[in-house]
Amino acid sequence: MTGTAPTPAAPPAGHAADDGAALWDFLRRFVSARRTFLSIQRRYEKRVTAKCKALGVSRENLVLPPSELVELFNLRRLAFLKETRLKPLRDLAEEIFEARGDEELLDVYCSHIYHELSILNEEHRSVGRFLRIQDRRRYRQLFEEVSGYYPKRLQRIRRLFTGGLRRIEILLPAWAQHRVVVRSIYLFGDKLAGHAYGKGVEAFYVRMYPEGREIQGYLEAARSFQTSGFMSRAREAAEKGIEATHILEDRRPLERPEQQAADEVRDLLARLDAEAGVEAPV
Repeated sequence: MTGTAPTPAAPPAGHAADDGAALWDFLRRFVSARRTFLSIQRRYEKRVTAKCKALGVSRENLVLPPSELVELFNLRRLAFLKETRLKPLRDLAEEIFEARGDEELLDVYCSHIYHELSILNEEHRSVGRFLRIQDRRRYRQLFEEVSGYYPKRLQRIRRLFTGGLRRIEILLPAWAQHRVVVRSIYLFGDKLAGHAYGKGVEAFYVRMYPEGREIQGYLEAARSFQTSGFMSRAREAAEKGIEATHILEDRRPLERPEQQAADEVRDLLARLDAEAGVEAPV
């Protein structure tokens, strides 16, 4: 007997065709690259502000010799951001998203970020040449150029990172269907969310599950661990879901999806306790 094999369902928007490992790797790399860039930008702003204060001039009137201009950026740090953070991120984004065209945009954001940072890196590298070459006219022309380029380039890169992060947030609910993403965010998302939002893992959960929010996040993690037989992890995640429920209830009445998630996480914990022979609290 012959027949036509069913056509596999297309992965949801923002999904790679694998089990989500590539998406988790992309998220981790994007947040790390953004964090490194923001650190570089903060140092630049701090150094410029300090030099303006020391000279008693505004930023518009600041003029620096080559030896001080070159200190505004650490070339090794720029190279690290370009080669170690951004190049693998750009390549991974192309691998995951480029085939989907303009639908995803994340490959476009990452490509533009890499391009802008590469230009900034080369611009600053050219400043170092004037530590060896005495040509005041050419240096004055270069200084006028980079003093305008630097802040604009940094602002442009920051806007691209912001746009990329917003796009990720739009796609997170779809990515939450991947087991690897669900488990990795539970296990490692606390630190990653701290780098992205200055908060814990629940900053990811409220974006991944906009209705059930953090309670739903812990519930889905518990279910995923239970399915694969990791009962201690499942119980741990369910307990955190109960704790998140109490915290929310102290702040305000739960919305209906939140209440449903809370009921389900309580039921799941009760089943896990019964299977483990743990007595329910009185």
